[in-house]
Amino acid sequence: MEHQGENGVLAIPIRRTGLDRQTPFSFSCMRCLHCCRNKKIQVNPYEVARLAGNLGISTTECIARYTIENSSFLKFDDNDTCIFLGPAGCTVHPDRPLVCRLYPLGRHVNETGEEWFSELQPDERCKGEYSEHETIGNYLEEQDTAAYMLAADNYLKLLWEMMTVAESSSTDEELPEPEECSDSEEDNLPENVEWMDMDAALRAYCKTTQTFFPDTVEEKMRMHLDALHRWTKIYL
Repeated sequence: MEHQGENGVLAIPIRRTGLDRQTPFSFSCMRCLHCCRNKKIQVNPYEVARLAGNLGISTTECIARYTIENSSFLKFDDNDTCIFLGPAGCTVHPDRPLVCRLYPLGRHVNETGEEWFSELQPDERCKGEYSEHETIGNYLEEQDTAAYMLAADNYLKLLWEMMTVAESSSTDEELPEPEECSDSEEDNLPENVEWMDMDAALRAYCKTTQTFFPDTVEEKMRMHLDALHRWTKIYL
């Protein structure tokens, strides 16, 4: 349901947009399970790591078994249903991706960090209950989105910086020297490691930097972002 730069939904009509955290809004899911079908859910490395932890597997295995399109989207089955939807609902609900937490909202963030929200047109079969007794800010807290939004913003910022460096590198302009830049092995992403694969990337990074593998997902994310900055020669 998400595309890069907007924590929202693809190919779903928007009912209204330009909303903020103070906008009156509330939504109560009635577990009709229709929102888990006919959509495209994009994930970032943090979300993959959360899902992997929920399933008790590595991010390498999670990516191989449950993602498609360069590890960017969750698999849907032949009936266009989310791979994690069970008879009683979401089987990974405590660690569901951000777009699932936000639904039926979409979150948008631009290059300057400005944030706004859209309300999506609900599925005609949706039995969710809407009201305006609370605010979008309240809804974000209820859905426990803070860590997920922070991760989304961090990886999005990294992507924009990577694109900026790539654009600068395509010109003849002389670039400033990056901090702590060297030709050592630790400054290069191993060829057989996919950047979305947090566990594999951190194993390689910890080996070359002689550091301990992090314990929590949040610690893993911080080290993963640091490693990606080094490996991509981001000029900060």
